[in-house]
Amino acid sequence: MNENRRQYLIDIRLNNRRFNLIVIDPHYEKKHLEINDQLILELVGQLDGSNLEQVGESDGFKYFAHEMKWQLKSYRIVLTYCEKDFLGVINVFRVKEKKI
Repeated sequence: MNENRRQYLIDIRLNNRRFNLIVIDPHYEKKHLEINDQLILELVGQLDGSNLEQVGESDGFKYFAHEMKWQLKSYRIVLTYCEKDFLGVINVFRVKEKKI
């Protein structure tokens, strides 16, 4: 595993699977200075019990992109998991709200 990725213990159910470890890739730090690991952990915690729609799959990894609101701000979070018991956060960034 990439030594720059940070790992945290969690207890979350996502897509009917239980995860005890989250691995955060530092990719978001390049362009999204307003994001930090604590915010990511809070966003992921809000997903507990959710079923997210899969947007892709490659080499056994399933990929998910989900837009959500947290503290009046909109975010997109890109997640992945495979048959291992960890949930990976690939990227998180702010998005503009869609006008209806």
